[in-house]
Amino acid sequence: MNKRSMRILGFNEIRDMLVCLAPSRLSRELAGKLKPYNDEKDLVRSLNDTEEAVICSEREGPVPLGGIADVRPYLEKAKRDIALEGDECLAVWENIRRYREVKEFFAPRYGDYPQLAEKAAAIGDFSFLERKFTSVFNEEHQIRDNASAELLRLRGRITELERQTKRYINTILRNKEYQKYFQDTLVTIRNNRSVIPVKQEYRHAFPGIVHDMSASGATLYVEPLAIVEADNDLQAARLGEAKEIERIFRRLTALVAGNYEGLMESTLLVGALEFAFTKARLALQMKATRPLISQNRVIKLYDARHPLIPADKVVSNTIILGGEYRILLITGSNTGGKTVSMKTLGLLALMHQAGLFLPVRDGSELPVFGDIFADIGDEQDIAQDLSTFSSHMKQLVYIIKHATAEDLVLADEIGSGTDPAEGGALAIAVMEELYRKGVLAMVTTHYNELKNYAYNTAGIENGHVEFDTKTLRPTYKLRIGSAGSSHAFSISERLGMPAPVLDKARELRSRAQDVDMEAVLTKLNNQVKQMDEEQALLEEKLAAVKRHEEDLRREKEKIASRRQDIVEAGRREATELKRNLRLEAERIIRELKQQSAEDSARERAKAIDKARRAIQQISLPDMAGPKRDPVDPKRLKTGQTVYINSLGGLGTVEEIKGRRLTVSVRGMTVRVGITDISAPYLEEVRQEKQAERRAAAASSFRPVRTGRVATELNIIGKTGSEAVPEVSRFLDQALAAGFSPVRIIHGKGSGALRRQVHDYLDTLPFVRSYHLEDAQNGGAGVTLVIF
Repeated sequence: MNKRSMRILGFNEIRDMLVCLAPSRLSRELAGKLKPYNDEKDLVRSLNDTEEAVICSEREGPVPLGGIADVRPYLEKAKRDIALEGDECLAVWENIRRYREVKEFFAPRYGDYPQLAEKAAAIGDFSFLERKFTSVFNEEHQIRDNASAELLRLRGRITELERQTKRYINTILRNKEYQKYFQDTLVTIRNNRSVIPVKQEYRHAFPGIVHDMSASGATLYVEPLAIVEADNDLQAARLGEAKEIERIFRRLTALVAGNYEGLMESTLLVGALEFAFTKARLALQMKATRPLISQNRVIKLYDARHPLIPADKVVSNTIILGGEYRILLITGSNTGGKTVSMKTLGLLALMHQAGLFLPVRDGSELPVFGDIFADIGDEQDIAQDLSTFSSHMKQLVYIIKHATAEDLVLADEIGSGTDPAEGGALAIAVMEELYRKGVLAMVTTHYNELKNYAYNTAGIENGHVEFDTKTLRPTYKLRIGSAGSSHAFSISERLGMPAPVLDKARELRSRAQDVDMEAVLTKLNNQVKQMDEEQALLEEKLAAVKRHEEDLRREKEKIASRRQDIVEAGRREATELKRNLRLEAERIIRELKQQSAEDSARERAKAIDKARRAIQQISLPDMAGPKRDPVDPKRLKTGQTVYINSLGGLGTVEEIKGRRLTVSVRGMTVRVGITDISAPYLEEVRQEKQAERRAAAASSFRPVRTGRVATELNIIGKTGSEAVPEVSRFLDQALAAGFSPVRIIHGKGSGALRRQVHDYLDTLPFVRSYHLEDAQNGGAGVTLVIF
C-alpha cells in the first residue's frame, strides 16, 4: 500500500491510537506494525478477529487478557543457557498462568468465537512447568522455604542464628557496665553485620569492630566481639542461601529452555489475541461497525464520520461511488469540507483493509483496493524548485502511470495553480484517463468547466458541499447529484472584505458568460436541500410510527402474557382447592366410618358413596394443557412416581390391586383408579424432589416416612414419659400429611396421663387448639387436636 497516501490520509494517527489502547508490549508492537492487507482472505480473517472480539467484549465482560509480559528476551536467554533472575522467572510464571486462563476461557466458547478460540486452543499446555514454578514461588512472589530441602535447612539455620545473635546483643545492651558507652540502646545493620551505636569517646573502652561512623563523627557503629563469630556463621548461611536460590533458578531456567518453542509460540498467540481485543476497544470507542466487502467494486459509506475529528464536531456524510459512476467530482466553497470528505473516504478505506471497524452505519460497503493514491495538499519542494502546480503534476503523473482498475484515486484541486483555462483542460484530460483505466476516483475542483463536463459525461457525477447563505457558513454536508458554487463573495464578506471591493467584484462577475449557470446551480441546490429536509422529516415520522407500532406489539404481548399468568394462577388455585377438598372429604369419610354403631352398615356405605360422588363431580375448566402419556399397567410397580390427574400433582405408588392403586401424596395415602394416573415429566419430578428438600430443610421437625399416616393415637396404659415421645412423633406425621384435627386416646383413669398430654400440647406452636371429645366419641378419654 502507498506509504505516502497512508501518511497524508492520517492512517499513522489511527495506528498511534491503537498503540495507546494496547495493554502490553506484545500488542503495542503488533499495533505499531499494522498495515492494510491486499489479500481478501487475510482481510476477512482480520475483520473476523475484530468482530469476535467486539461481541465477546460486549457479551462476556472482562476477558483474562491484558498485561501479558513480553518474555521473549527471557526465553532467548534461557535458550542460551543463561540463568534467569528472580523477576524474570516470576514473569514467565505469571505468563504461564495467564496462558492457562485464556485457554480455559475460550475452550467452552468455540462456537461463539471460532477464530479467537482457535488461537487460544493452539496455546501450549504448561501445567507441569506451572507446578514447578508454584513449588518455588508463593502468591506473594516470594521464594518458598521448601523450594528445596537444602533451602529449607539453610533458612532454618539462618533463623536460629538470627535469634542467637539477637539474644547476645540484648544481653550486651542490658549490661549496666556498657550502657554508658551507648549513644542509643538499639541494634542496626551495617555491611550486613549487627552493630551498636557507641559514643566516640568510648571507642577503646567497648570491645568490638567499627563498621561505620555517623556524619558528625560523634557515633561509631561497632560490632561487639562477642557476636563476631555468630555474625560470621550467619553470613555464611546467607551466602549458602543465595547459592541455593541461584541453583533453583538454574533448574527453572533449564525447564524454560526445554519448553522454548511452545512458550514462544504461545506468547505470540496471546499477543495476537490481545491485539484483536485492542482493535475491538477502538471500535467500541469510535462506535464503529463492520462494513461489507463489495464484490462489484461499489463504495457505500452511510453516515461516515472522520475518525480523527472530535465526536462533538464531526459531521457525518454518506459517500456513494461506483456502479453508475466511477468518478465523483466534488465542488463547493473553500473550508466547506471537500478535502475532509475525500480524506474520510481514503482513511476509512485504509482502516477497512487493515481489519478495523469503521465509524459508519450498518450496511456500508467497501471493495478491497489494490492501492490507494492520494494527491492532497500542497507539498511543494523548495530545494527541488517545485511550485504548487509542479508538485501536483508530479503526483498526478505518478498516479496515471501506476493506477489500475483495482485502485482508488483521490485528487484535491485538480488542475489548480496555473492558468484556469489550461488547468481546466488538463484536469478534464486527467479525469478521462482515470475513467479509461477503470479506477474509482474522487476529485475536488472549483472549475466550472469540470462541472459542465461532469454533467455531460456518463460515468462521472457531480457533488458539492453545502453552504448556508443565511449564516454565510458551510454546513460540511456532502450532497451527491449536483454541483455547487464556490461562494467566494459570501466567504469574503464574512471574513471582513470591504463592501466597495465586494460590490465591484460582483459587477465584474455579472458580465461573465457562466453567471447564469451559477444562479441555476444555487437555485437547484436550494431545492435539493429542501427536498432532503422534507425526506428527513418523513423518515423521522416513519421511524416514530414504527417505534409506536413496536411499543403496541410489546404491550399486546405483555397483556397476553399477563392474561395467561392470571389464568394459570387461577387454575393452580382451583387445583389446590380441589385437592384440599378431597383431602378434607377423605378425613370426613374416615370419621363417618368411626361413628355410632347404631347406624346400619348399609346406611353408612350409602352416605360415604354419596359424599365421594359429590367430590368426584368437582371439576375444573379445561386449560388445554399438554396431553400426558398414559402409564402402561403392565409396567407399573410399587415405588414408581406417577402424576395423579384428579389431584394435579405427583405421588408414589405403594400398593397395586387390580385397577386400583394406593398412592402416597406427601405423607397421605389415597386410593385412585388406574385411569386417573399419567406419566410425570422429568422436570416435575426434579422440582418435586427440590420442594421436598426445601420443606425438610425449612421445617423444625423431620417427619417419619411410613406407608400410612394415622389420624388417631392410642396411648392408654402408658406412662407420661412413654406417651409424650409417641405423641410428638404422631403429631409431626399428621402435620406433615396435612391432617387436622387428629385424636389422642388417653383414657379417663385418674386424669394424670391426660394432664401430661395437655401440658405437652401447650408447648407446641403449631397446635392452634385442643379439647375433649363429646360424650358420644369418647368424652374425657379422648383429646381432639387442631393445627
